[in-house]
Amino acid sequence: MLKITVRPPAPFDFRHLFDRLAQSSNRVLYRITDNSVLRLFLIDGRPILAELRSTGTVEQPEITITAWNTENQGQAEKVFALCTHIFSLNRPLWSFYKTAAENDPVLHRLTEKHRGIHMLLEPGIEEAMILSIIGQQVNLTFAANLKHALVELCSEPFIWKGQTFYAFPQLERIASLSYEDLRKLKYSQRKAEYVIDFARLVVSGTFRSDVIARLSNDEAIEEMAKLRGIGRWTAECVLLFGIGRPDVLPALDIGLRNAVQLFYQLPNQPTETDIRKMALAWSGWESYATYYLWAALGMAKAEKKSNPKADRSSAHVEPL
Repeated sequence: MLKITVRPPAPFDFRHLFDRLAQSSNRVLYRITDNSVLRLFLIDGRPILAELRSTGTVEQPEITITAWNTENQGQAEKVFALCTHIFSLNRPLWSFYKTAAENDPVLHRLTEKHRGIHMLLEPGIEEAMILSIIGQQVNLTFAANLKHALVELCSEPFIWKGQTFYAFPQLERIASLSYEDLRKLKYSQRKAEYVIDFARLVVSGTFRSDVIARLSNDEAIEEMAKLRGIGRWTAECVLLFGIGRPDVLPALDIGLRNAVQLFYQLPNQPTETDIRKMALAWSGWESYATYYLWAALGMAKAEKKSNPKADRSSAHVEPL
């Protein structure tokens, strides 16, 4: 067991991770305790459990990362690096907040209300691609069930302190599946093909994430869209969640459009063109604006669900 203590740039709301993971279709990969988040990784073929625990505050954040079941310092360092990326522990928010304050009063109000929220990312492009494909054109609950089924099928369980953990499967294991293997798990024929075919492209070396990571947003989207089953929305999700690019705008995303309609109090759902025009005010920080709008929408829905008698207007921000 090895541990480090990191001090992310303030503000950093560690408790938001609990809300985000509770709503996430990727929650099979995480466990939440009273004050910690745990996730299992395969490092050099060995299961290493990462535990993040907050010992600070939003304005003076301090997070301890413990790597359990390590054999050496190198394995722990790989886990620490993954956690730093996934939980955005090295990403200051001040420039984004400044842009919102100067250019968009509604977004500024959301950043004030949800101060310290950071993006929750994926370990890399390949995992983000698989998870995004699974999430295509299905609701959150069904996507969570499909992801859970894939993980249980392709990953070995790791037992720690009486709890069972699963790491995201190795691509070689997914590539070895038949389409029928996923059809038995309620995957559509097309979705099964897209997931397995992509894994095979990675394993064969035909798809290289290092090449994608060096391209501009438009170039990367164009390149990924050449793959079967990969459209612009999926490619944008990969850039946003797999790499953590700050300036990706998934303007076709229904969640983003619903959030904009709600918080900007629009009579109708905005079009892709409307979103792109509005996003000119977020230039350079489109990913962060999108994430805050998604998060705020999720919390507004959760609040409404917990208080169904509340008037619909209570989910809106106050008029400016």
